[in-house]
Amino acid sequence: MSIESAKAFYSKMTTDETFRSQLEQAASKEERQQIIQAAGYNFTPEEWQAATAQIQESKADSELSEAQLKAVSGGVAAQAMYGVIFTDDIIDWLK
Repeated sequence: MSIESAKAFYSKMTTDETFRSQLEQAASKEERQQIIQAAGYNFTPEEWQAATAQIQESKADSELSEAQLKAVSGGVAAQAMYGVIFTDDIIDWLK
């Protein structure tokens, strides 16, 4: 388990609409956990929180790239990108 894995998952959630949709459409928490693990991500809720805090901190002073602007316009992606609501959802998925 690692913060790096959590950061990689975060990146995938903000750039891969198919992967994000697959997680959103999962019927249960267990199914979401299986999808996350099958994709090779392994991190604890604490590592997820640390990763999103680091990402938010690094983005606070930088301009958004074109890819990030597209993600922001996608609603859920914006939540994932900034850890606003999605952070709690991901933590629930990991428990």
